[in-house]
Amino acid sequence: MEKINRLFEASVKQYWDSPALSDFRVSTENYSVLATKIAKLHLLWEKAGLLPSDKVAINAKSSSHWAEVFLAAVSGGYVSVQLYNAFLPADTQSLVNHSDSRILYTEKNNFSSMDFDAMPALVAAIDIDSMEILASRGDFSEIYAGLDQLFAERYPQGLTIADVNYDRFGMDDVCAIMYTSGSTGSPKGVMLTIRNFSWNVERFSELAPYGRGENYVSILPYSHIFGLTCDLVTPMCLGMHVVILCKMPVPVNVEAIMQEYKPKIFFAVPLVLNKFVEYTVGSEIHSAEGKAKLDAYEQHPEYSAMLRDRILNALGGNIKVFVTGGAAIAPEIESLLAFKLRLPFITGYGMSECAPLLAIGKLGSYKARSCGECIYDLDVRIDSPDEKNCPGEFQLKGPCVFSGYYNNPEATAACFTEDGYFRTGDIGVIDDDRTLFLMGRCKNMLLSANGQNIYPEEIETLLNGLAYVAESVVVQRGSQLHAIIVPDMQKAETAGIDGGSFQSIMAANIEILNRRLPAYEAVNSFELRLEPFSKTPKGSIRRFLYS
Repeated sequence: MEKINRLFEASVKQYWDSPALSDFRVSTENYSVLATKIAKLHLLWEKAGLLPSDKVAINAKSSSHWAEVFLAAVSGGYVSVQLYNAFLPADTQSLVNHSDSRILYTEKNNFSSMDFDAMPALVAAIDIDSMEILASRGDFSEIYAGLDQLFAERYPQGLTIADVNYDRFGMDDVCAIMYTSGSTGSPKGVMLTIRNFSWNVERFSELAPYGRGENYVSILPYSHIFGLTCDLVTPMCLGMHVVILCKMPVPVNVEAIMQEYKPKIFFAVPLVLNKFVEYTVGSEIHSAEGKAKLDAYEQHPEYSAMLRDRILNALGGNIKVFVTGGAAIAPEIESLLAFKLRLPFITGYGMSECAPLLAIGKLGSYKARSCGECIYDLDVRIDSPDEKNCPGEFQLKGPCVFSGYYNNPEATAACFTEDGYFRTGDIGVIDDDRTLFLMGRCKNMLLSANGQNIYPEEIETLLNGLAYVAESVVVQRGSQLHAIIVPDMQKAETAGIDGGSFQSIMAANIEILNRRLPAYEAVNSFELRLEPFSKTPKGSIRRFLYS
C-alpha cells in the first residue's frame, strides 16, 4: 500500500502541466501552480514557527483554496483540522482551542463573529477566499508580506519537479482531525492517519471507475469525510482534474457542471439525487401514465430506457457509475434507480472514524435496502447470536480504523470492544455475500410494549418516501409511536396544495405507512412541524431535541 503523500507527489510530477483544481466557471490551476502554492504555504508555516505535526484548521466552504491548504498540510507534515463552516463562531473557537491549532483558514463573515483573543495558540487567522490576514500575532504579518521574496530566495529558478518532495509522514502518523457531531454531546475530533486515507484511496480506486488524469466533478463538502476522501483525496492521488462546484448542489447547478465536464463517476448524498431525479423526470414518474408503466416496468422497457437516458444525459452522458451514501435513500427512489430504470447506481456506507469506506455495492448485483458488500480485507462481525438473522451492532477491525478521538481518551476507549473491534454504533445483519443491511443506530433503538426492538430510522425512511413529506422523526410517547413530520412546502406549492390540506394528507400517509409495517411498529399519532429539524454538521437530525 502506497502512502497518500507519495501518491499525491507522483500525481504532481506526472501531471505537472495538466489541470489540477478548478472552481467551476471561476478559475483553473495546473498541478505546477498547485505545487508552487503548496511550497509557499510550507515556507510560510515554517517561518511562522510551526513545527511538524502542528495543527492547521480549515473552517470554510469547499473550494480550490480549501484543497490547497489541506494538501499543503498533509504533504508538509502538518495536521489538517477540518471544522464544518456552519458551526457557530463560539463552537469554532472552542474547537480551534481543543485541537491546539496554530493557524486558522476561515471565511471573513465567519471570523467577524469570533474573538481572536479567545484563541491564544493561533499565530494567525486568514480569509481563505482572498488569503488576506484577518488577525495575527508576533511578526506573522511581516513574514506574510515578504513571502514572495522568501520564496524567490528558496527557489531562485522557480519551483521545479525536482523540488517536489511530500514524503514527510509515516504510515501511522495522524495527518487529519475531523470534527463531527453526534446527536448528543460535544463534537469529537476523529484522528485519521496516513494509513487510514491510503487504504481508502487504494480501495476506492479498485472498486470505483476513477480514471487517472480524467475530469472529476466535486459537489460534496470537504469538511465531511465522505467529500474529503471521495471528492478530493482520491482523485488528487490519481492525477485527476477536480472541478469544485462551489455552489449549492441544486439540480440546475449539478446539471451545468456535469454537462460541461462529463465525468465517469459521481458521488452524491440521497437528497441531491432525489432532487435531481425530480428535476429531470419528475413530471413523467408522477403522471398517471408514468406510474402505470413503471409499476409494470418489465412490460415497458422502452419507457424505462427513455427515462434512464434522460437522467444519464443530464449527468453529462459519460457516467459509468454514480454512488450515494451518508444517509438512507428512500425505497421508492432506490427501486426507481436500481431496478425500474436499471441505472448504474450503487450505495455505500462508511463513517468518519474509518475515513470512511466500510461497504459499497457492485453494479449488476444490487440488493435492495443494503449498504453494499463489506470491503473484502476488513474483519467484520455482527454482535449477535445469528449475524444473518438477528440484528446486532456492526463491528470491525482493519487499516481504515482511526487512532482515537483527540484529547478524549474516555470516548476513544468506549468505542472499542475488549478484543479490539471498533464499535460503529449501527445495528444490522450481514448475509452470506458479506452484504450489509443496517436498521438504525444502537442509541436510537426503541422497545415496544411487548419487548420487540423498533428501529425508528427504518420507519422514517418509509414515511419520507410518501407524498409531500420532506423529513420526519419517529419517537416514543408512552407506549406508542408518534411521528413528527416536516411537509415538503416547495413540492406542495408547485402542486397547488395549501397548508390547510397537510393534516388530511399526512393522516392518509400514516394509514399507508401502517399498512406496510408490522403491528408493533404502527405509528399511532403525528404532528406537523413547519421548520426543518435541527441537525448535526454531518446532517443527522438531533433526535434528542424531539424525543
